[in-house]
Amino acid sequence: KLPSFGPYLEQRKKVIAEYKLKLMAETLTPLKYDKRPFVPRKPIPAVKDVIGRALQYIGSYGQLNNKEHVVALIDEQMCINCGKCYMTCNDSGYQAIQFDPQTHLPTITDNCTGCNLCLSVCPIIDCIKMVTRTTPYEPNRGLPLAVDSVY
Repeated sequence: KLPSFGPYLEQRKKVIAEYKLKLMAETLTPLKYDKRPFVPRKPIPAVKDVIGRALQYIGSYGQLNNKEHVVALIDEQMCINCGKCYMTCNDSGYQAIQFDPQTHLPTITDNCTGCNLCLSVCPIIDCIKMVTRTTPYEPNRGLPLAVDSVY
């Protein structure tokens, strides 16, 4: 869980090298690489085949299940510490992502509403995943109404 920049980069390389040496010593077989070219199992679709395929999944708000909440989960090993998720969540979302001041590793707080903004701006595919929320979401929408109202 070390970031890949600054003084942590050397530590990270050392830890990974030691792990690989340990793994090689345990297996005692050299790693074999497959040099065959990639051949897709199915034909690759053309643009005209893809247009309109998602229309069947579009529906009204009433068709949504409001009990299935998701939250973001960031893979620290894949994160390149670009800060795009943090900036997007901080500016447009719910300020649900915090950065460690020393390592710059992002963490998700309880404020995450599952809006997918961080997922949509992340340049690394599958670095951020949306997983089912384990705790119930309590929305915090502004100030509570006063009991003794002037109106």
